[in-house]
Amino acid sequence: MSDDTLPQYPLPLGPLGEPPEEYSELRAKCPVTRVKLPSGDTAWMVTGYDEVVAAMSDRRLSRAALRDPGAVRTVSGEDFSDNPYNLLNQEGPDHSRLRRLISPAFTPRKAELWRARIVEIADELIDRLIAGPRPADLHHDFAAVLPVWVICEMVGAPVEDREKLQTWTDRLVSITAHTPEERLSAREESAAYVAGLVAKHREQPGDDLLSTLISARDDDDRLGERELVWLGINLLVAGHDTSVSAISRALFQLLRHPEQWQRLVDEPELVPAATEELLRYAPPSEIGFMRIATEEVELGGTKVAKGEGVIPVMHAVGRDVRRVSDPETLDLTRTDVAHLAFGQGHHYCPGAGVARVELQAAFGTLARRLPSLRLAVPPEQVEWLGGLLTLRPRALPAEW
Repeated sequence: MSDDTLPQYPLPLGPLGEPPEEYSELRAKCPVTRVKLPSGDTAWMVTGYDEVVAAMSDRRLSRAALRDPGAVRTVSGEDFSDNPYNLLNQEGPDHSRLRRLISPAFTPRKAELWRARIVEIADELIDRLIAGPRPADLHHDFAAVLPVWVICEMVGAPVEDREKLQTWTDRLVSITAHTPEERLSAREESAAYVAGLVAKHREQPGDDLLSTLISARDDDDRLGERELVWLGINLLVAGHDTSVSAISRALFQLLRHPEQWQRLVDEPELVPAATEELLRYAPPSEIGFMRIATEEVELGGTKVAKGEGVIPVMHAVGRDVRRVSDPETLDLTRTDVAHLAFGQGHHYCPGAGVARVELQAAFGTLARRLPSLRLAVPPEQVEWLGGLLTLRPRALPAEW
């Protein structure tokens, strides 16, 4: 098959922000399929659950290899895959060293210590919704605020800077929705912002994660200055963006399925299990980060040559019939949930515990405070924004 006849990635979203039907067709034929990327390069798109697990767990499929000259690119221009200081682009000892510095702040035990505060923030945001105009925008005024508020408090950034952080985040992660120049300016502006935070926290350390990282840099010499700045960017960007998408997408699906919403209202003990099912049914990202094969790898019966790219499709794996019965049905009581919303292997999201607490607090608090919550527009009128690494509604009008 010539490059001109390959499927063009990304595939158009299905109705209501659903995964394209082609994913199921491709998975049935071959869960590892060659596609043409927006950059003009080609790569292997992986749509099967087991195959994505294998790809994310195989250290021969490397993020660091994206920095090699002439490496496959998802998009043309600045896409940050060549940044050697970005935790997401590292492998081996450096990657392990940086993760060890931040992981203690995100353990399940630490996440539980944040639960009461996260519920307080959710309650305050709901108070604002109740006092504000109707219909309310659940995306802009709730889902997009809760995670960034939490990560600002954890890292030590002013909460009032959240709109700047969200603007930079959108440009950094919605890579097909912005120009290379916009992506580059977001990189430079966010780096300057974090460098300023570092300078302030050096003068006045606090009980926050950034102060802890500065100590590791200045006292223990376990962290370079550029690594410190980029860890701050990783935390402030990756530390909230996927949760924003996860909350918005889940709320849309819950309100689109009113019988499931009512069940959550009536049975609040379902919130933890419901969160996992919602992550399966409506994951926050379209894809996982591309890896490059450092040697020939067999994946799902397909040989991936050295230097070729592999893209795990997170939007597809939760609908794999080989793993989930009746995967097109949203069922909050499901017992065979299988999802990879937080990744897999050595790049598994270190903040997964906090993200789960955020999602559970969001769904549980809304169900408690606004049990009659409903969409204020037909589901078909909700517009979806996809940028490969994120997927969310432009707005989510709701009434109660």
